[in-house]
This record gives sequence, structure tokens and C-alpha cells, in this order.
Amino acid sequence: MSRAYRISVSESVTRVVHVEDGVTTGLELLPILPPADMQRVLREELLKRGFQIVEGEPDTVVRVEADGIVIEVELSSAKVTVSLADDAEVEASATRSQTSERPPEAVQEEVREKLKKRVDEDLERSVKRQTTQAREAVTERLEKRLGDLRRELDQVVNGATATALKERAAQLGEIEHVDENAETGELTITVKV
Repeated sequence: MSRAYRISVSESVTRVVHVEDGVTTGLELLPILPPADMQRVLREELLKRGFQIVEGEPDTVVRVEADGIVIEVELSSAKVTVSLADDAEVEASATRSQTSERPPEAVQEEVREKLKKRVDEDLERSVKRQTTQAREAVTERLEKRLGDLRRELDQVVNGATATALKERAAQLGEIEHVDENAETGELTITVKV
């Protein structure tokens, strides 16, 4: 009667993975003033809302939210990039076994190599799956905030447009009356030419 031998290989891994997601969109600004003036008006409106000028890049303003979301606006193109990055710790372990009728000493190295290869493949699949889950969680957090950010950016555009219209009206003549309705966003400017 022959005897069965069990050869097992077990491994575990812990990794910190960096996951991120982002979206880029544009602000629709009307060309009421020359481009340089529109950039200035947009910058001023964004600075009022807590944005900071990026050091060394006066054409870019950025704001980092408490939840880690980064909002970056390139003023010359009115391009907005909203991104979120996070680090996640993923852990995985795997065990593979095989039985053999030959003594472990006779087949140990060959069998262990095959088992180790399978264990490594299992670990890699598990890490990829957990990384995908972490990335999906970041995407979900970002999507939840995009609606609020879109409304805020619309208010920025409205504020910049109103400021630009007032400046343009002042260039055309003497402003006699300005009527702004904050609730509806309506703006009426009476100009004496």
C-alpha cells in the first residue's frame, strides 16, 4: 500500500494601492470682455469661493475640499478638473495543496514551484479585485459630490458673467441703475449712452 503525501504552499500579501478618479469639464463663459479681462473676472469670482492661485502657475487656481476632492480651474481655457485620490490597504492570502504518492523529497521542488505559481496568481487576482473595489469607492464618492460642485460652478459662471456685464456696461456709458435678482439670476442694467 502506498502512502499519500500532502505538499502545501501558503502566502499572504499586504499592499497599499493608490487609486484615483477624475473628470474634466469646461465652464461656458460668454465672451463679454476681452479674454484677459474674462480670465481676471473668473479668477476673482473663484478666489471669493476659497480657491488659491497655484504657485508658479498664475493661470491655474485650485481648491482642496475637506473630503479630499481637488478642484482645479485653468483660467485661460475655463477647463475644470475635479479629482479624488486615496490610498487603500489591500490584503490577500492564498493556499494551494497537492497530494503525491512519492515522498516530498523526491518531488518537493517541482511541486512547490507549480503550487507557488498558482498561489501567486491567486494573490494577484485578489489584489486586482480589491484595487478595483477601492477605485469604485473613490468614483462613487466623487460622483456624489459632482452635483453640488456643478451647481457651485454654475454660480461662479453667473457671478463672473454679471461682473463682466457691469464692466462692459460701464465702458458703453454711465450706469444709471443696476437691478439684480439673486434668486432668479436676472440682471438688468440701465446705461445712459
